[in-house]
Amino acid sequence: MMIKLFTHIDLDGVGCAVLAKLAFKDDVDIEYCDFNDNEINKKVLDYINHDNKAFIYITDISVNEEVAKLLDKRGNVQLLDHHPTALNLNKYNWCKVITGCLNVDGIKTSGTEMFYYWLGINGCLDDELENNKLLKKFVELVRDYDTWRWTEFGDEGILCKQINDLLYIYGKEKFISWCISKIYYNNSLELNDTDKLLLNIKQKEIDNYIEKKDKQLFILPMCGYNAGFVFAEKYFSELGNKLCKKHPEVDFIVMIDMDGTISYRTIREDLDLGQKIAKQFGGGGHPKAAGSQFSKEVLLKIVKYIFYEG
Repeated sequence: MMIKLFTHIDLDGVGCAVLAKLAFKDDVDIEYCDFNDNEINKKVLDYINHDNKAFIYITDISVNEEVAKLLDKRGNVQLLDHHPTALNLNKYNWCKVITGCLNVDGIKTSGTEMFYYWLGINGCLDDELENNKLLKKFVELVRDYDTWRWTEFGDEGILCKQINDLLYIYGKEKFISWCISKIYYNNSLELNDTDKLLLNIKQKEIDNYIEKKDKQLFILPMCGYNAGFVFAEKYFSELGNKLCKKHPEVDFIVMIDMDGTISYRTIREDLDLGQKIAKQFGGGGHPKAAGSQFSKEVLLKIVKYIFYEG
């Protein structure tokens, strides 16, 4: 049976693509989606409108209520997500949204981990993959990066970050091939000399970028908190985390990307960015990492202010 996978664009979403390729090989068609401009809903809606009969997986991302109702009528679908903004979808029996721990280990789960266990329980992994300890290790590394646990570890945490950086160095398709080769054939996630060289170059680029953005930071009150604002278009998690640590006077960092997206990051334990901040602006996400969008009309106002009214 042909499989269709809709998944997120970050490491956790691509981790689900790695699992799908291992489980279904050439029988899976993967489409990467973001929340921006309602992309996930448009792509899923376009797919089901063409009366495709493939089994659909939606991982590490969710659809709106309108699309969910259509999928409910269609059937042959499974959604697995861990974002609090998707909890309302648990009313459908084909949706499984868990925002806390998947097991009794007390560790918050991720899309990749949820998909891994779902595939195992439903017999989609052959015996070799089922018993592959390196595959389970990969899943845990992706989970620990996505939930930001990696910052609490030593060398293990560094490997989580390195795997994330390699995704953006190699691109999705080459990264997936790299993962499958390591897991299935090399029996090791050890980085080779080329990987390490490229990672060193990338880290210098990230460090320089953070240093530059730190100089551009300005602080303003927002929603009853002190927020640090900066215009940025990449490295949101690392940039937000580093700026929060460097500026303890701010409660969270707001990173504005002129493509119409806003990313929020905090290191505070008592602040839920998804519910307290992003939700007020039509967005959502996790307690320490969330996002929202703004329209082209806002960009037009900015342009008019700079060139005609400023």
